[in-house]
Amino acid sequence: MGADEREAIAADGVEEALRTERWALLERVSRTLEPVMVALSAAWIALLVGELLNRGLPRSLDILVWVIWAIFIADFGAKLAIAPERIAFLRGNWLTLVSLFLPALRILRIAAAFRFLRAARVVRSVGLLRVVTSLNRGLGALGRTAQRRGLGFVVAATALVVVVGSAGMLFFEAPEAVGSDASGAGAAASSVTGSFRDYGSALWWTASTMTTGAPVEPRTAEGRLLGWLLSVYGLAIFGYLTAILASHFVGQDQGEQALRP
Repeated sequence: MGADEREAIAADGVEEALRTERWALLERVSRTLEPVMVALSAAWIALLVGELLNRGLPRSLDILVWVIWAIFIADFGAKLAIAPERIAFLRGNWLTLVSLFLPALRILRIAAAFRFLRAARVVRSVGLLRVVTSLNRGLGALGRTAQRRGLGFVVAATALVVVVGSAGMLFFEAPEAVGSDASGAGAAASSVTGSFRDYGSALWWTASTMTTGAPVEPRTAEGRLLGWLLSVYGLAIFGYLTAILASHFVGQDQGEQALRP
């Protein structure tokens, strides 16, 4: 083996050691910041629900949204700088990256007042992306706080999906939202979306959709897509619960058989 080959092997060893050290540093930084980021994620979800329900936030809370968003960007940027393989890091966190761009598009709410290029539809589409990405962030924070992803985690995650999903459905499907389309069918839309009069009725609709199927068909494309996603989640959860019950009864039957003489 020549000197050049030995130097190349040594350089590869040093590079691998540095890569391993940076992954370990990234893990330590993530663990250190985790309590703060979990708390901020919970605040972000609460603010999102408040904004969807009230179609806006007071100025003080609006400023808080931007502050939390800036902290999220700083956290993501620091982790990206530490990660030894940035492409792999971005590939594994692409949904988080998308969610960091969406708050900047909240300015489109102003354009919606002028109906410029069907801005109301654009705002609803951005709102759907914000609901999905915020749910992803919330579920990630919930998963980091849960010691074991068992039944307790599933119940908490389902409650989060129902709360946020209901707020999203009310935002997309309230009569005033559907009537804002340039379709000229505001009155008809209002009669069809009567079950979305308030947050309580949206909660009922979401719970029904996730268990027995949608009792009322949404009128907007965003509402239909969100309703479909809620249905898929409901099917997955009930499949999980069915597997748990089946495992419980099978284990119980095996235990009884083992006790028989």
